[in-house]
Amino acid sequence: MATSSNLGPAGPFFFYFLRSITLSRFAKTAPLNLSGQTAIITGGYSGIGYKCAEILLSNELSHLIITVRSEKKGNDAAAKLRRLNPKAKIEVWSLDMLSYDSIQAFVKRCNNDLPRIDFVILNAGMVSGEFSLNESTGHEVCFQVNYLSTALLTILLLPILKAKRNSKQDKPSRITMVGSGLALSANFPERNSQSVIRAFDSAGYFNSLDRYSTTKLLLLIFVSKLAPFVDASDVVVNVVDPAFVATPGLDRNIPAYLRYINGLSRMLVARSIQAGAWAYADAAAVQPSSTHGSWLANWQVYAFPKVMYSPEGKQASDTMWEETLEDLDWAGVRGILSAMGKRNA
Repeated sequence: MATSSNLGPAGPFFFYFLRSITLSRFAKTAPLNLSGQTAIITGGYSGIGYKCAEILLSNELSHLIITVRSEKKGNDAAAKLRRLNPKAKIEVWSLDMLSYDSIQAFVKRCNNDLPRIDFVILNAGMVSGEFSLNESTGHEVCFQVNYLSTALLTILLLPILKAKRNSKQDKPSRITMVGSGLALSANFPERNSQSVIRAFDSAGYFNSLDRYSTTKLLLLIFVSKLAPFVDASDVVVNVVDPAFVATPGLDRNIPAYLRYINGLSRMLVARSIQAGAWAYADAAAVQPSSTHGSWLANWQVYAFPKVMYSPEGKQASDTMWEETLEDLDWAGVRGILSAMGKRNA
């Protein structure tokens, strides 16, 4: 199977969007047998994450962990899920993607408390309607949650998932990050700055409509740069786009008129939450290991955005990767990547 890097470049967002709405019905996947498996869904207490939890549990998942910032919301969701599959072990763990301390505590708990981890779906994300800096890190909040914290959590989990994979069946663990087709529409003006990360933290570069799209583009850059450091026989890392899904909530921080337009669009052309959730499950539990380092959309490997193939875009990707490692150097990310043991990185 070809990888995203080998397919490119992708066409314009408009044609991608048309294809996604014509494929609104979720693809039929092979019956899942998740008995004995452990899965983690960040932000899995509502929306697509919650619906994905339902799908996994209905396919005999043995152990599910959903992460929350609000303990009450998480417990309410877990109670409903337990009624769906009383035999499964369902836990609610705390995880705040705006806090590096919380991320580290979560990773430590994964290492200490879980004998096995089959797959992790990094579903937590946000849209920001106005510029705001995260007090604990100094980074713009949307950039922090959607990109930097997701990158940190992914890297910190790599050695743990490698150690806790299903060794009896010689199967890799998986990390699936949630992306968006809007990456194809990202302007990414920050790439022309001397320091890309500093540009993201500058109010002068902030555009609420483009920021979300750009952070999703950054995830594609990240997975393309990360994959060579990780052997797909140990951990498979990919990105999935659930497409435009009929679920409210993500747009709660944008202006009212945009929420109205978004709501109308959801009614007219959006996929069902069920379809979006199946896209998650497909990427994390069905697709082959050859999807490592790729972007999955419409239930197949999709080419990366055009900007990633141009000389300017490649330079920006290299810069973004190096700045990411430098910004997260305090967490020992370079050492983790070196220790993953992939020789052709």
